[in-house]
This record gives sequence, structure tokens and C-alpha cells, in this order.
Amino acid sequence: MASHNTSHVEAFAAWLPRCRWFSAKNLRDIKTRLRSIDCIDLPPRTDDGEKIQLACIRFETGRGETTVLAIVQFIPDQHAMPTCRDATTDAAVSEWLLELIQSGGTLQTTVGRFVGHSLQQQVGEAPLTNNLSTSPLGEDTSNTSTLITTQDANGTTIDYASKFFHTYHMGIAPEVEVGLHLTQCGWSGAPPLVGWLEYIPTKKEQGGAVATVHQAITPSMDAWEYFRQALLQGVNANDALLDIARRIGTLTAGMHEALASTKDSPFSPQIPSEKERWETSCSMTEHARSVWDLLSTADVPSLFQQRLNDILAHQQRVLDALEVVARIQQTAAYIRVHGDYHLGQLLIDQSDQTLHVIDFEGEPRRTLAERRKKTSIFKDLAGMSRSFDYLCHRPENSETQVKATDLTRAFLTAYTESAYGQCFYPDTKGEAESLLTTFMLDKAIYELAYEAQHRPDWLDAPLTAVETFLRAGRLFVL
Repeated sequence: MASHNTSHVEAFAAWLPRCRWFSAKNLRDIKTRLRSIDCIDLPPRTDDGEKIQLACIRFETGRGETTVLAIVQFIPDQHAMPTCRDATTDAAVSEWLLELIQSGGTLQTTVGRFVGHSLQQQVGEAPLTNNLSTSPLGEDTSNTSTLITTQDANGTTIDYASKFFHTYHMGIAPEVEVGLHLTQCGWSGAPPLVGWLEYIPTKKEQGGAVATVHQAITPSMDAWEYFRQALLQGVNANDALLDIARRIGTLTAGMHEALASTKDSPFSPQIPSEKERWETSCSMTEHARSVWDLLSTADVPSLFQQRLNDILAHQQRVLDALEVVARIQQTAAYIRVHGDYHLGQLLIDQSDQTLHVIDFEGEPRRTLAERRKKTSIFKDLAGMSRSFDYLCHRPENSETQVKATDLTRAFLTAYTESAYGQCFYPDTKGEAESLLTTFMLDKAIYELAYEAQHRPDWLDAPLTAVETFLRAGRLFVL
């Protein structure tokens, strides 16, 4: 970090572990692990005159190097020592982002450059930054999102949603690739992509997306929160919630049809070869083995320990089940899918109750190649089904009328009615049920590891799912 003095480096190193998106929180000596930095100062919009800096930082994790994007402001404390503040959602940052995207311009940094890309049919000619204001939309383990409110030349209010990716990956970003595809084919089930920001290291020809801007859905609420509030208020499951679950099924089928509606190789459907089926199976089994290793030494609440031990004793049965993906002859084509599909990835427009799918970046911890890889539609169906199960497992929802099986059945039935006959849906019920069980089991195993590491009190949901499989040999009957 040659562009900063020692105190700035120390402030930055102290701030990083407090960020939700920083995955190496437990690393020691973070300051010494910072290998290089590329940065640019943005014009301040605050009275203190302290500059906002957008920085790309490479650090040693012990398993290799990772590059993260941080947007910070250094502010002196009472002792005149610099402290670090997250400035990602500041209006100055949003203004800079929109202007660079709209212009399609290039901005040189210390060693690299940022390049803006726009879809002119979405942006138009009017400036995007008139009377600009911002508010945070949320932060997760990979990105920070901001609601940007502006006005066009006629004074009409326009809302955009920006997203900064905090982990930098060189290559084609699924969020951009899929968003561009869905916008250009006119699918109305996702907010249109307005543009994106790319970072290109000077010595590298290929860059990678670091931010996107979509048209925002306002006012809106994510489907998880909508369902949660509805359950707390005692909404009749046979009415509103089951209806929305059915609409989610129909929407999901439309999404898959749109993702499979081109002859271009990145999106063209393909029947999986034997090699591709075994690759899918091997990925699942290798992941399951790593989870079993992790769980064997995990510190979990005592009320779950015996149940976890019982599951750990059936490792081979679980591995055999995951190999079904390779053993059965599949009639359904592999396509591009959402990849990280759950209720939190859906927005409900509170003005007309329409549904929209967001966040097509896939599972953030996977490589870009893994996230762009075509796979079975049951990866998405399993993700949403497991989300319904999680919803109904929450203690505050234990006395409600709605059951996870009711919501899942409504969702899957509506999906099947819309998708049956498409190239990506199986020809037989038996094939569909086998694939659904396999992908749901794979998802539940992922959940076991995540909850054991981050939310041990939530372990009941994935434990119950794996126990159900071990008892019944399946997780859901279509």
C-alpha cells in the first residue's frame, strides 16, 4: 500500500475485519498480508473535505491471493489519527458510478483503469445524476447495494439499484452476462440492466465487473420478508401465500425458458453427456466429504449434537444418493440457471404485487467458471424449496397454518405445469423426483456446513431435511 502512510494502512487493516463481506476475518496480521493496492480518489461531497477512495486490495489468505474492492473515507479521530469509514453508499460514489456508466468512459487509476458500459436503450440521453440521493439497500457476504434516486430532464423521479462486488474476479461476470441477456430478450421478470463498471488491471487485457446498475423496483419487499410478515400476521395460507408460491413457480419457469431461449453457446441448452453428469456428481460428493470433515469437529449446540452424530454415521448412504445424478439417463437439458435461488432473491412490487427475480451472480464463493456452468434446473428448484422449509422452521412461525410442504407443492406444481414439455424439464416423473431429491440433499448439506459455522441455532432445518432423506429415501414427492 505504497500510496498511504503507515497510519492509513493500520486504519484500513483494522477496519477490514469489521466488514461483513470480508471473508478472512479470522486471519492474523492482516496489515502484513496486504500485497498491493490500486486506487482512485473520488470528489468529496462532504463539508470535511476528506476524500473518498475506491481501492482494489490484494491480500494473502494462506491459500493464495484474493483481491477485494473497498470504498472508504479516512477521517481523523480525536487524536488526529486516521480512521476508516465505509463510503460505498455515499452519494458521491453513486454519482461517479452513474456518470462513468452513462458516458461509457474510461478512468485511469494508479495502475489500472475503470471502464463504464451502458445499455443506451435503458440510459437514454438525459443525465442520470439530477438531484441525486441515496439510501442503503443492504450488505451481504459478497456485495453492497444502494438505492439511487434521480430525476430526468422533465423532473420525473427515477430509481436505480447499484451493486458493488467486494471480491474481484477477472472474467465474465454472471450478473452482467445474464442481466444483459434477459434485458435484451425482453423478459419482464427481472429488473432491466442499465449498465456496469469494469476494472481492468493495466498489465492484463481482461477485466472483471465490479459494479452493476439496474432499474429499481420501488416500493418493494423481498419475498422472504413478505412471507415472514404475513405469517406473523396470521395470513391464511390457503389464500395469499399459496397463491404467491404458485406465482413464484410460474415466474421461475419463465425465467428458465428465457435463459434457454438462444442458440448462442453461453445460453444454448444441452443434454448432459455422461462425462458432464459425472462431473456434477463428483462436485456434489467432494463437497459432501468436505462438509463431513468439517462437521466432525464442529462446535454445535448440545441439543443438536446427537442428531449430527447420527447423520455423520451415514456418510456413505448420502454419497451414494448424490451419485444418482450420474447414474440415471437424463432427458432434460442443462441450461444456465440462477444458481443461488431463494425467497430473498425475489422482490414483490408493493404497488401491484408483481414478482421480480434479482441477483444473478450465483453462489459468491464459487469461481466464475463454476457459476457460468450449465446445470439442471433442479438446482434452482431445490434452492427455492429449501427456502420455504427454512421459512417455516423459524420458531416464530411454528404455530402458523402454512406448512413448508404446502408452499413447496404449490411452487413445484405451478412450475411443472408451465415448464413441462420444455427441453430442460424431464420426460418422466421418476427422473424429476430423483433429480429433485439429489439437488435438495446437496443443498441441505451445504446448509449444514453454513449453519454450523455461522448460525448454529439454525441447524434444525438442514438436520431435519437430511434426517427425512435417511428415513424416507427422498425429500419431496411430486
